[in-house]
Amino acid sequence: MARGYLIGCDIGTGGTKAAVIDLNGKVLGTHYVEYPLITERPGWAEHHPDTYWNAVAETIRVSLEMAKVPPSEVLGVGLSAMSPACILVDRDLNPLQLSHIWMDRRGTEESRRIAQLLGEDAVFEKSANPIDPYYATVKLLWEKNHRPDLYQKAYKMLTAKDYPLMKLTGKCLTDYSNASLIGIAFDIVNKTWDRQMLAEIGLDADKFPDVYPCDEVIGHVTKEAAQATGLLEGTPVVAGTVDCNAAWVSTGILNNGDNSITLGTAGVWGVVHDKPSFANGMITIIHAADSKVKYTTVGALVCAGALIRYFRDTFGQVEVDTAGRLKISPYDIMNLEAEKVPPGSDGMITLPYFMGERTPLWDPLARGVILGASLYHGRGHYIRSFMEGVAYGIKQNIEKTRQAGLEINPHVTLVEGGANSRLWRQILADVLGMTTQHVKDSLGAPVGDAIVAGVGVGALNGYEVVNDWITVSERHEPQANNVRLYEQLYEIYAGLYPKLRGDFDQLAQVTGYR
Repeated sequence: MARGYLIGCDIGTGGTKAAVIDLNGKVLGTHYVEYPLITERPGWAEHHPDTYWNAVAETIRVSLEMAKVPPSEVLGVGLSAMSPACILVDRDLNPLQLSHIWMDRRGTEESRRIAQLLGEDAVFEKSANPIDPYYATVKLLWEKNHRPDLYQKAYKMLTAKDYPLMKLTGKCLTDYSNASLIGIAFDIVNKTWDRQMLAEIGLDADKFPDVYPCDEVIGHVTKEAAQATGLLEGTPVVAGTVDCNAAWVSTGILNNGDNSITLGTAGVWGVVHDKPSFANGMITIIHAADSKVKYTTVGALVCAGALIRYFRDTFGQVEVDTAGRLKISPYDIMNLEAEKVPPGSDGMITLPYFMGERTPLWDPLARGVILGASLYHGRGHYIRSFMEGVAYGIKQNIEKTRQAGLEINPHVTLVEGGANSRLWRQILADVLGMTTQHVKDSLGAPVGDAIVAGVGVGALNGYEVVNDWITVSERHEPQANNVRLYEQLYEIYAGLYPKLRGDFDQLAQVTGYR
């Protein structure tokens, strides 16, 4: 194989990470930059668009320096980002407002209006996605309704990946994966915008970016971008993708039935499928690998690792102090406490809706519930119950996907922070009734971005090369006794939300926290 290097960069909610790899998948340099989330009002979540570009430029530049790679030997660049987001730019490619991101909930009324005008069934039939403030088309309608002057000035709407891509290449466009999460009027089979649907909800189709396959070379690094990033002017850049799909590429989740769980702040499960068969109420994203023909059906919990961090920050001073003295992670101590608790947490069941919930409920008003707590329960019970609650939520998404007839392989790959817990991996195996396998030391999305770029520029023979690069560190088989217990407890879990849904709504009305 020819000599050369690839660069991937992932723009996240709390920071951006880049990686330089060689053509055998070895990571030679990496850098991470953190940045704050702007929350000016309840339900709003924003960044400044230039925050993305500055972070991309810095992380690529430092990664290159760390790798000691000549810029002339970089064969291609790929980007991904948390998605969706809504950024308006004018014809001079200047941003007109802050980027409102996936967790921003301000478009509730716009969602209702779209449902009235188009109907939920019609939107699902076209986009394979539901109507929700999560999707960027809803966010754009909010901009038109609340900032009409800015909307009129806008040349294009871009996502959090598209904006730094524009700064890198001078091109305003998006990819199949991000277009899936712009949603609503994106024809996910024919991969184009439905101009009639957009007109019916009062949006100008010309403000939507052109759409390209994820691994297509769409431009080259400009002179200005080369100065900012350390890349060579003219370096090829591919269209890019969404963060979770990039992470799955990096761990070999490529073919029909392959599925994976990403246990970061949120919990994201996804399965790959070739046929355009979709599960109502789930998220559908065109896959980064072979994006002309492959899809991923995705279940997304708002809170997963966030619950464990919440316990640490709110109640875990003992664990933090002890970890400091022993020079280990507080999470290691929390795992030891939870391991002492039997499966089922002695009857404690947690609904993990501490910040509302996405799939399959789509209820921003849902809240966390701990059922069955008594004076007997201790710290370890709460920690284990949080882990089990996340596992129940993932199981609910997998069941809904199976009901839609999609093939799901009987083993699931686990990546990112929460997956480092052996206990949590075993809980997931027992709750799901599936073999879990852990890919240790995976850098995730940035490596996936580099692979997408490598395929796009012809430096890699295909996505399957990643299977020679990854190492499964440990597998966990479901334990029959635990599986039977968890099946009974899951039935209780699944029955709680329907009983409490009206109470969640009433609570929001009383408190004003909508």
